[in-house]
Amino acid sequence: MCNQLNSLLQQQGFVIYKTNNTLKDHLIMSYQSEFDDFCQTWEDLPNDPYLLEGESYRQRRYAVLNYQQQKLTVLPNEPHYQTRHYNPLYGNIDRHFEAWHPSSLNNPILLQSIHWVTQQLSEVNTTSWQIQAHQFRITASINSRGKPTPEGIHKDGADYIFIMLLDRKNISGGVSEIYDNNKILLGSTRLEHRGDLILLNDHAVYHRVTEIKLKNRDNRAYRDVLVLTFHRK
Repeated sequence: MCNQLNSLLQQQGFVIYKTNNTLKDHLIMSYQSEFDDFCQTWEDLPNDPYLLEGESYRQRRYAVLNYQQQKLTVLPNEPHYQTRHYNPLYGNIDRHFEAWHPSSLNNPILLQSIHWVTQQLSEVNTTSWQIQAHQFRITASINSRGKPTPEGIHKDGADYIFIMLLDRKNISGGVSEIYDNNKILLGSTRLEHRGDLILLNDHAVYHRVTEIKLKNRDNRAYRDVLVLTFHRK
């Protein structure tokens, strides 16, 4: 299966896993309690201080990790930097985000997810990866739509990108769109259930996520995702 997935990543640039999702099945069957705990930590994300004035739709935490030979190491916290080539909205600045809580970093869901990705790439034993780990919550309200990707159609400047949905409540929208390098739409999907995921070859495709909109004004509305960007060292 890993060879098939890796071939798809090289040929079409992306893979969507909603059904026949071996990682989701493994996490739910073997780590249900830990998965619940992991998702609960998204309730404690600080506001993104770099949104435009008056905006408050994104909360997040950030960590930098090293993964080699099935061993995960947490690196000292550092600013998140992207050039304007990859992020025209927030590029060319050091953005300082609060670090992940140790309990989240030590939760087996994170290590199992990273191990699964590297297995699919068939490089787990030969490649050292630097991983940028992002906890994201995007919210919507009566007066404001949430913007999962305010920078629009973009690349992250990585080798591969892993996007896994943890929760979505009381929202419409939030459709993931994938484009080729000429920015022609290749496919789209809406991640609906915990564990639904997309794996992207960042060299081959661009991506974005459409805005989310509140459905019922009496309840909270949000979309929680784990994003891991993989960089060969």
